[in-house]
Amino acid sequence: MSKKQTPRALYNLILSALFAALIVVMTAFVKVNTGINDGYVHFGDSMIYIASCILPLPYAAGAAAVGGALADVLAGSAAWAPFTAIIKACNALPFALVYVRRKHVPHRLLNKATAFMPLVSGVVTVLGYFLAEGLLYSFPTALTSVPFSVVQAVGSAVIYYAAAAALDKADIKKRIYRNF
Repeated sequence: MSKKQTPRALYNLILSALFAALIVVMTAFVKVNTGINDGYVHFGDSMIYIASCILPLPYAAGAAAVGGALADVLAGSAAWAPFTAIIKACNALPFALVYVRRKHVPHRLLNKATAFMPLVSGVVTVLGYFLAEGLLYSFPTALTSVPFSVVQAVGSAVIYYAAAAALDKADIKKRIYRNF
């Protein structure tokens, strides 16, 4: 790694830690318990979406995995942490992959390419937790949680759209990386 890359890598690591903390707060502390299989509905995925629009791929997936898994541990659902780490890292992928193939990275969090990614990421959430719950309990039991996963995905999408629009208005992406 060259000297010029080191500050950017460190900066991305620091931003990843900040986003992981935001994901923890929005997941473990801003939640509604469902009473089904230790589950709860949260809106931490919205922070994963925003992190994935700002951070490069490995950092976004890392922040999502660490933040989601740590939230499970803090919320008293440690058995879910390994599953959550994988699912949340996968939640970051659709957003991050939008930016990987582009020569010019948009400075807007909400754009034509990212507008549909909450839908893709929401499907990842619903299927991921269905599979995890099927393995932990049973697949018939896992079906009972699907509606809550859908509510979580839709709620996170709505929060993402509102937050991304507000952050775009403040030119947050340009401000974050203006020195790099």
